[in-house]
Amino acid sequence: MKLTVGMPIIIILVALDWISKGIVTSNMTLGQSKDFLPGFLNLNYIINLGRAWGENNDPASLVKNISFAAIFTILILVVFIFVNSKKWIIPIAMLFSGAFANVLARSWSPMNADGVHGGVVDLLVWDFDFFIFSKSYIFNLADVWVCSGIPLMGVCFIIEFIQMFLEAKKNKKELHD
Repeated sequence: MKLTVGMPIIIILVALDWISKGIVTSNMTLGQSKDFLPGFLNLNYIINLGRAWGENNDPASLVKNISFAAIFTILILVVFIFVNSKKWIIPIAMLFSGAFANVLARSWSPMNADGVHGGVVDLLVWDFDFFIFSKSYIFNLADVWVCSGIPLMGVCFIIEFIQMFLEAKKNKKELHD
């Protein structure tokens, strides 16, 4: 299942992220904005030296941010390698895809406005506010993969908990019979 489902998901999602970043860096200048899907989603090309939501977006935090991202990516890879339950493959593959794509992107990213390398290309911005400050948050597809994988993992935890509860109930009934 990991090779037939998980790996293709990882390859496709990383490729989509890289293609989108490549298109933006080739066709836009740093800081440029363009309408993409007016009223829904626009393009805004920036280099984010920080973490999610632009946290710690400064050159002084760059090494710490890269280290954190690399450690997180390695941990997700280890989980992916050792997980045996099929229900976890897709959410873990999504998390790994996003984390790996952003770590990889830091190695080739163009310089930001201050001439610093090591950030990630962020390019997508909502054209409406559906959540507090969502219209000001600029992200990339790798961020979408991570933010989609986390709720899927939550669903897996709920399923796991329900299965554990039902199994315990069944064992308790068998003990009394």
